Amino acid sequence: MRRAFFACISVGLIPLVILAAVTALVFGDKAGVLPDGLVGFMQFRPFMMAILGIVLGGWFSRGRVVYAMLVLAFCYWFFIGAPVVLSPEGVRFLRLATLYVVPVNLLLLSFMSERGVFRKRGIARLLFLALQFFALILFATRPDLANALYALLNTRFIELDGVANTIPQLAFLVSVPVVLVLLAKGRSLEFAFACTLPAVFAAELVETRYIPFGYLAAMGVVLGGVVQEAWRMAFVDDLTGLAGRRALGHALMELSGQYCIAMLDVDHFKKFNDSHGHDVGDIVLRKVARELSHVGGGGKAFRYGGEEFSILFSGRDMAKVYETLENLRKKIANSKITLPESTRQVGITVSIGLAQRPESETDPWAVLKEADGRLFCAKEAGRNRIFAG
Repeated sequence: MRRAFFACISVGLIPLVILAAVTALVFGDKAGVLPDGLVGFMQFRPFMMAILGIVLGGWFSRGRVVYAMLVLAFCYWFFIGAPVVLSPEGVRFLRLATLYVVPVNLLLLSFMSERGVFRKRGIARLLFLALQFFALILFATRPDLANALYALLNTRFIELDGVANTIPQLAFLVSVPVVLVLLAKGRSLEFAFACTLPAVFAAELVETRYIPFGYLAAMGVVLGGVVQEAWRMAFVDDLTGLAGRRALGHALMELSGQYCIAMLDVDHFKKFNDSHGHDVGDIVLRKVARELSHVGGGGKAFRYGGEEFSILFSGRDMAKVYETLENLRKKIANSKITLPESTRQVGITVSIGLAQRPESETDPWAVLKEADGRLFCAKEAGRNRIFAG
């Protein structure tokens, strides 16, 4: 449960914060603490957010972001623009249709790979989106057809009490599995897509004055998902899931006082790659990374590069750190991995160099370099050991 919680935070912290912030704005307005005129100005904020998301998505060649923002922008127009040109029956149908259009399109996006914006597949997506909304508006121009479709989309299975009875039941049943699939993907953008659905449902159910808040939250969490994804690409190693070298640099800058740094290297890693292929090498790295993520003793592991890892122990002395690392070394040495397409198992060992910050040293990179030198000594001494000087 704890690992699932932190995994959720690592891919969805920014979208969750944005969702909470917009929710706080709604409660603030209800409590009468927001400045006069803010809600009226909010009517145009979702379009501004959509334009920002489209520009960023295009700049970073994130076609799925552009598509998602266009879906939300069109659906928002159904609430504030469609009443000007369509009948009440058509508007009622379009508003309810958003509860199907948004989850279905976001689900489709979650199974699509990034193909840019202006390439063939990106343009095909945009044409598919335009076709959907053209058809919806065409249906909405005919009140009799709009009423029939509304009755179909508003199918109810049971009668409930209070607010629960206002929730479109069929749309809810469609959205629940969509949310579960999006969350199961375990990626930042898909997590953001999942967070848009409560906001879109809220826009359909709340008072008219709060509709902009719902779509502002929906577009904001998608934009937040882009930011979170960019952060993960910069600071998290994609293969192992550990913090990467850029994150290590930031962590070293924050070190002060007493600390230790360990450098760890997988023994005979080149042989794994040469004998069993790079796929097995990746399995080895992920296996070692899993053990490092639970190193204990206050240690924080980073992938330094290749088969080499760094572990920082802030506020710890060498004796306690050595014991922690020895337990780690033994645990890795006692573990086995099963080769793909085979029942044969092979063992893994690691060598570790450990250095503690001298009182006169102010540069953490110098301590890391010392640990790296001791790692070389551990390998020269026969591997599968710790060298601490």
